[in-house]
Amino acid sequence: MIPRPHFRISVRALAEFCLDDGDLVSSFRASPSALEGRETHQLTQARRTPGYRPEQVVSLDWQHPDFDLTLSGRIDGAWGDGIEEIKTLRISPEELPDSARALNQRQAQLYAALWALPRPEQAQWTVRLCYVHSQTQQEWHEDEHWTREALLDRLTGHLTRYDHWLQQLHEHRHRRDRALARARFPFDQMRAAQRSMAETVYKAQALQRNALIEAPTGTGKTLAALFPSLKALGEGHHQGVYYLTMKNTGQPLVLDSIRALNLDTTDLITLNLQAKERLCLSPSTPCDGSVCPYARGYFDKRQRLRPALLEEGIWDQAALTSLGEEHQICPYYLSQDWAVWADLVVGDVNYLYDTTAVQPYLLREVDNQVAVLIDESHNLIDRGRAMFSAAFSGRTLTALNDAAPANVKAALKPVRRALQRCLNDQNGLSERRPEALVLALRTWLQASARLLREAPFWEPGPAWEALVFEAGRFTRIDELAQPHDFCWRYQGGESRAFDDKRIEVLCLNPSRLLTQKHDLVNSVTGFSATLTPWPYSLAMTGLANAVPLTLPSPFQPRQFRVTLITDVSTRYRDRAGLKDAVLPLVRQFRRQTRGNALVFFSSYQQMAGVFEAFADDPTVMAPTRDATLLERLALLDRLRNEQGLMVMAPLGGVLGEGIDLPGDALTGVMVVGPGLPQVNELNNRIRHALDRQGQPGFDFAYRYPGLHKVLQAAGRCVRTETDEGDIWLLDDRFAEYYRNGWLPPHWQVVMRQREEVLSTTPD
Repeated sequence: MIPRPHFRISVRALAEFCLDDGDLVSSFRASPSALEGRETHQLTQARRTPGYRPEQVVSLDWQHPDFDLTLSGRIDGAWGDGIEEIKTLRISPEELPDSARALNQRQAQLYAALWALPRPEQAQWTVRLCYVHSQTQQEWHEDEHWTREALLDRLTGHLTRYDHWLQQLHEHRHRRDRALARARFPFDQMRAAQRSMAETVYKAQALQRNALIEAPTGTGKTLAALFPSLKALGEGHHQGVYYLTMKNTGQPLVLDSIRALNLDTTDLITLNLQAKERLCLSPSTPCDGSVCPYARGYFDKRQRLRPALLEEGIWDQAALTSLGEEHQICPYYLSQDWAVWADLVVGDVNYLYDTTAVQPYLLREVDNQVAVLIDESHNLIDRGRAMFSAAFSGRTLTALNDAAPANVKAALKPVRRALQRCLNDQNGLSERRPEALVLALRTWLQASARLLREAPFWEPGPAWEALVFEAGRFTRIDELAQPHDFCWRYQGGESRAFDDKRIEVLCLNPSRLLTQKHDLVNSVTGFSATLTPWPYSLAMTGLANAVPLTLPSPFQPRQFRVTLITDVSTRYRDRAGLKDAVLPLVRQFRRQTRGNALVFFSSYQQMAGVFEAFADDPTVMAPTRDATLLERLALLDRLRNEQGLMVMAPLGGVLGEGIDLPGDALTGVMVVGPGLPQVNELNNRIRHALDRQGQPGFDFAYRYPGLHKVLQAAGRCVRTETDEGDIWLLDDRFAEYYRNGWLPPHWQVVMRQREEVLSTTPD
């Protein structure tokens, strides 16, 4: 029996939900950092007089005939006849947009109402909104005087509006749950491995556990993860599902899988989050209601359009764009706000895990418990490093400085000096923070709104937004960084032009911050075809406590003919003779491949030496580093429609994973070298950081990332139950990988010498 629905919402989230006036100003959507807020609140509270009661917890239970609602929060401070809401700012309150000030006022009023509710003896209340500058500690007080009766009317009005929305949402979810209970797997039967994966996903979500599943190609991972998650959703184990991908190309398959379930149009509300540039309807203007019509009056439009979410089954790019154009509202920010209420959210992994993402905050605010599915989760390690790293460059400063008015140029000078001063003191990788630059960037961000106000006839444009974003991201990541899993890279030698000077904050081990993100939701299930060795994947993805599962391949061993050529060395010290050793093997491989072949190299340099021998052969191709998306799609189209082609590519590139070439479109894959990342100072920093944390640093920094690239590339071969393919791995180290059990157990592996292979006559 499904328990009675119980919703929870914070005071801040309720105030934000009911906000119905003002323009969207995107630069003010994110509050100052959590660390700044905590420190400022503590300092401010410490300055108050005796009798002041900080951090007072308040809550209210609201009952509807069909569900319960709990409103809760924590008042920053209270005294005999008043309460105080403290807001940390980097600017003066006058520079806040009207919508931000209105939100803060509503929040303070709701806190006052909750505090006054059990105190009927007090008829008059002071509601204080206190803005505090995070660096100067200057305070601005805005006092309002309310009767207890008016405050309770205010509270009741907000709860009634939210109750009305929850009633609509509850009715939708009731229909959704009935539909999901009736839903059937869209194919006649599940494969055995697919069923095992589906059972693990369901059990993990029902128990609010994390899981990490290695599912070989052909398992049917998308439906094996999605179908049980929707069943668990219908049974009340969570309130929504997030299906996250590493590449946009994987998202249409998820939407097609939803359509295959044949649910009624609005039984399951699916929202496909898109990048801002894909949804922006006014790319030439900042996200500010004073210049962008789609940001003007955003909050009132959002209120009126909220019920429309429940009137469309799949909100993809086309549907969101159409709605935005019809109602003159920003579809990008609307989709971000709607994601909290959708049944299924499909999007890139950064929407939940990146430090600039709003979703984790919103999910926590409304207690929207979700189950997260992460496709190709082996990539979460590198994506985590990228999401938790940032850079600040002189080029960004120059781009704005060249077009800025005098007051903006003057404000940029301290930032330029700080960047140069930090670079004068450091070069290369360091554990030392660029404190002068961080301070200068924070000061500039604090002044940014005032600078715009002082130049009313100047339109800031993309260069302004780029600097605001880059400065904000850099200071935020620097604040999260700890020396044991981060370092800083200083690039600013005297020979460099100012535009080329830059400082980076680099994440070495993302597991700590990934774990913090995982902890925000009910459960996380990651799945990929390449997660072995388990100690590496469990530790580095931040899922150390996850339930691991390795599934057998749905394919037969006879479909794979795997040859390890173990007397070839691709090590850097042997690079001089590499072309002569590899070229005859590439020719032999091509002769025996009946369909098309992919040949992967550990570097462009390795590939170039071999590719030049085929320069006159139009059936041999190699994508360039700067190949466009259209060029890559054209290459894939040729592989699907022609025979006798051979394509050379670097390991870890776009051809190395995420593409599907069944049948004769691809019948052979050769991998030259174990794909170890380049030995350099940064990768050695990663290695030593992991060593200090008790992990096998060389394996985690070099060997296993390379192994995953090799296995992903080899996995392009044999995609269906009727495919057969040849896989050749060239390097003596692959013999050790085989003995260690790191190669797929369903492969039929033969170890051979180079001359033995070359002397074999192709079938």
